[in-house]
Amino acid sequence: MLRSKVIGAFVALVAGLGLVAAGTAPAEAHARHKTGYTQVVVAPDVYALVAGAGITPAPIEGAKAAPYKDTLAAKFPITGYSLGKLRIKHSGGISLTAGAATISLKNFFIDLGRLRVSGEVSGSIGDVGRADLFKIGLSDRRDLGVVRLRLTDTAAGALNATFGVEAFSAGDTFGYATPKPFSRF
Repeated sequence: MLRSKVIGAFVALVAGLGLVAAGTAPAEAHARHKTGYTQVVVAPDVYALVAGAGITPAPIEGAKAAPYKDTLAAKFPITGYSLGKLRIKHSGGISLTAGAATISLKNFFIDLGRLRVSGEVSGSIGDVGRADLFKIGLSDRRDLGVVRLRLTDTAAGALNATFGVEAFSAGDTFGYATPKPFSRF
């Protein structure tokens, strides 16, 4: 039930913004260039925790970040999509740094079929490769984003290991996301 609501919300958003051409929708369609962006807003309590711990976020590889409603919003370019696989691909990413400790998360895939967001992970803990970072769920803060991003075990463990803390747990809300296909980046 929840899965169909989340997928339904994303499909309605994507269709409403023009990713599906009027009249026809091929089973498999791929964008070949930047087609908008996805905005991710860090949950205010997570942003306070990160800032309080001296962890500095910074956009990397073409992403953008700016203050937003007492927190931080990052924009990641959409570089492709697959309607058949229910996947939206992105470039760019974000790094989190405190002293010599750093972790970089980039090249995100929103996978609606699995209700997950994956990304390439590297940093002080080594090159992890592609990993599931967030579980996608319905937003409890629509003013911050269409869907809620909850940390996976892998993401929480990588953050804790990188910064030598026990502040992050699987299932914690990390932030909120809103894809904006065909919007100006």
